[in-house]
Parts: sequence; structure tokens; C-alpha cells
Amino acid sequence: MNELSQRVLETISEYQRAGAEYGIQVCAYHRGQVIVDVASGTRNLSGDVLDANTLVFGWSMTKGVTALAMHILAERGVIAYDDFVGRYWPEFAHGDKKYISIRQFLAHTSGMSEMPLVDDHEICDWDGMCTRFAAMTPTTHPGEIPAYHAISYGWLLGEVLRRADGRTLTQFVQDEICTPLGITNLHIGLPADRLNDCADLHYDGLPHPLRMKHVGSELMMRRPDMFANLPHVRTACMPGINMLTNARSLAAVYASLVGTGVHGVRLLPERRVDMVRSVQRLTFDGTTGFRMAMGLGYQLPDSVDDSAMSKRRGIFGHGGWGGSIAFADPEHEFAFALTKTNMNHNVDLLPINMVVAKAIRAHLGIPEE
Repeated sequence: MNELSQRVLETISEYQRAGAEYGIQVCAYHRGQVIVDVASGTRNLSGDVLDANTLVFGWSMTKGVTALAMHILAERGVIAYDDFVGRYWPEFAHGDKKYISIRQFLAHTSGMSEMPLVDDHEICDWDGMCTRFAAMTPTTHPGEIPAYHAISYGWLLGEVLRRADGRTLTQFVQDEICTPLGITNLHIGLPADRLNDCADLHYDGLPHPLRMKHVGSELMMRRPDMFANLPHVRTACMPGINMLTNARSLAAVYASLVGTGVHGVRLLPERRVDMVRSVQRLTFDGTTGFRMAMGLGYQLPDSVDDSAMSKRRGIFGHGGWGGSIAFADPEHEFAFALTKTNMNHNVDLLPINMVVAKAIRAHLGIPEE
């Protein structure tokens, strides 16, 4: 184990001893090479060891992989960002939704941030959920007011992909992202025979960042860990929230978008990556109530606030509820992923994703601003 990996493990151990974290995975690439790939802690209440291959529920980190699927379609000319959604999904194009575009879904400006009220089985029914969204009316005029599509994002984009390409997003991700990179541990819609490979989430009761109208599921609102640990939730396709993967796999995905990629495989060319990390909006968000910088399906750094991504423009990625995060830094050919099992809210400690990412950047001489 190299010195950098040992330092990362020591940091993780400090947080675990403080009771702030349980299972943690960290992986980082620099110039196409893995420089950190570590895992530490436990994967469940029984104390089973979490290793680098254990699958962790990713929450909104899923959105970055779903966005990548859409960008692959755009690069191939199958869709265009400014196409109206109704071109591919005619049933959607009514109720003031005729002129909603794919770009507005990616930038969270379509007015479709709210969720139908559903139980934990109804939310797993793809066709039923898409029928509900097609019948809904935007809550704000499309394109005008940014409002993070915290849960709705996945069905909105996933159904466009299914109509345009013919494959489910679950299958598309396997065919077009995982297979080229040799990844076997990333799923949006987990095969049932992989359920035993998953870690369980913990939840410390932190205040919920969303209102019920943006969540839709009472169980997800009240006990997100219980929701995420349900087998039928894990095996469903919810492309905004339910990816099961690990830091090793996610870091490889983001590394495939910078430099020469991973083992010579680059999923998007530089020109397309420049498009996806272009600022679509930087303002206070109608869902979360705080400033958010968004590209096309990706969160971007905000020069005002510290984050695991740093304050520099050009970096893009996506975090997940509870503190997991993955991102890419094209200028420095750097990719980073941290996945974790504890959805914690310990205000006495800096977020571990920020501490670890800063330490790795310092080691590499990558500036924060």
C-alpha cells in the first residue's frame, strides 16, 4: 500500500473511531492510473467487513451516471439536448409540458421537481410511475425557476432514453458504460442474485433536506435507510437515486471522461465533456433552498462554498444524500469517488468527502481555487 492510501485510511479510521462513519470506500485516478483504492469498516449491523467490491446505495450519485447515458445518446446523434421531450414520449406532451426539453430535465429547470404520492411498491413500477408523470402538470413555468428534481429526475430522463433507444436505462448502462470499462459492480436496477453483495445504510436522523412533495414516498421521507435497504427497491430501476456500486467502479466511470480515459477507453470526447460541464444555472434552488451550480446533469463547484470538488470551475460530478460523491477534474486528469454507508450529519466534523479529497489534491499539487 502506498503512502497516500495509508494516509487516507488513517483519516477514515479517525472518523470511524469518533462514531461518525461505518463503512467507507475511496478510489482516485490521476492521469489514467489508480492512485488510491481503499475500503474500511463494516457493511451491516452484524459487523461483516466492507471491502472494495461491496455495493453501496448511491442515492443521487445515480444522477451522474444517468446523465452520462443521455450524453452518450447525444454524442451519437440519437437525441439533442434541445429536443422537446414529447418528440420521444408523446404521452408526456400535455398539461403545459409540450415545450419541455431534455436540457431542462438535465438542468433541473423543467418545473417537474415534484413527485406523485406513492408507496414503496408503486415507486418500483416503471410504467406506473411514467404514467403518473405524463399526467402531471409542471409546478412552475418550464425553463424559468430552477428546482432540483431530487427524485423525479430518473423516470423523466430514463423514459426519454427508453423511447429513443429502445433499451431500458438499466440495460443501457450495462451495455454502453460498464461493459466498455470492464465494470461488473455498478447497477441501476440490481440483479436479484447480487443482493447479498450489498452494504446496508445507516441513518442518524438528520433533518430531511426535502419536503414530502419532492419525495413522494412516506417511507423514504421518514426512514431513508429502511427504504434503501429494501430488496425490491434495490432491484427496481430508479435512475435518480438507486444505483448500487462502489468507489472503485464510480472512479473508473469518471476517469473515462478525462485524459486518455481508462485503459484507453474514453466514453465521451473532450468536446462533449466541455458541453456537459458548462454552467446551466447558478442560483438559489426552489427545492433545496440553497445555491446550486448545475451543468447538464452534473453538480458543479460553487466558488463561494468549499466542497469535495474544490472551488475551481470546470470540475463536474454528483454527490449522494448522506455524503457520498464522485467527480472528474479534466484539467488535472483527476477522478475521485467516495462511497459510504452512514448518512450522518455530525456538524462537529468536516465532511469526510471534503477532507479526503483535499488531502489527495494536496498530495498531487492540484490547487483548490
